Amino acid sequence: MNQLSSIGINPKGFSPLLATRFYIQIVRAQLEYGLAINKITSLLAKKLEDAQNICLRRIFGGSSRSSVKVILHLTKLPTMQERTYILQAQFLLRSLTLPDDTLLTCLLPHIRRSDSHSCWYKLSKSPLWAQCLPQPEQLDKRTLKKIQLQFRQDNLNQARSSRNSILLSQCRPTISLDPILWLPMTRTERNICVRWRLGWLPGGKLEPCPRHPTQILTKQHAVRCLDMHHRLQMPETVQGPLSFLLNRLPNRIPCSSHSASPWFIRWPAICTILYELDYLFHRKDQPSPPFQPGQRFLDWLPSSLH
Repeated sequence: MNQLSSIGINPKGFSPLLATRFYIQIVRAQLEYGLAINKITSLLAKKLEDAQNICLRRIFGGSSRSSVKVILHLTKLPTMQERTYILQAQFLLRSLTLPDDTLLTCLLPHIRRSDSHSCWYKLSKSPLWAQCLPQPEQLDKRTLKKIQLQFRQDNLNQARSSRNSILLSQCRPTISLDPILWLPMTRTERNICVRWRLGWLPGGKLEPCPRHPTQILTKQHAVRCLDMHHRLQMPETVQGPLSFLLNRLPNRIPCSSHSASPWFIRWPAICTILYELDYLFHRKDQPSPPFQPGQRFLDWLPSSLH
């Protein structure tokens, strides 16, 4: 993002998804150099994680202390440690499928032994490659990709069950690109959706609610203050109705009116609620209702369902 600014481009003109793709193609490719064939130390792993976290915070506008767990999940990005294991597993698989007359193939019987102390043997001890055993020779790229996805899913499940992962537990439970990053919507609508996901709305500061000065403006209070259950037509048993609905945004254009029709009521309500919450957080006067909230998303739905 700093490089874009240096050549006169406004980084805020790019969506978070597009900026993340720039990062994957340009920046992360440099961070990954040599990771596939080297056993990295814990110190180097931490430096790589810190470098990636700095880039993601720069893209999404987070502070130096903001967590990136949710950002990684929204963008479907692995941690640098996970990415290292993936690259190493791809290298090991490639070494097992080389032609018989290559030098590495001739050396495999020796470097795969524990007493060889080879780099190949050290790489094979990664937790991801351990899931590829006991018959790695029968692996192919498709099978390895499935194992990689399951490895990341297991890590996500473990992270979601942690006490310190409240925001992450409110996001989608599977490894996937969150639709709020690519579904048609205005820049303001996308911004407030992302900020809600990241916990920046209503914010981490313990400040009283402008409508209820004796109560702190938290997510739980915002649900009651803005009457989200009633406005979103959700039962009271759902603890986080707004996050619940965001998790059910479509990953593709709906094919039936049964799955698409509820969004014509709920999506404008979601945009209006987040719009009002943004004003509450900044302690501004009650805003006038936004003009045609969520209209771009509604126009994206099949015309026969309007």
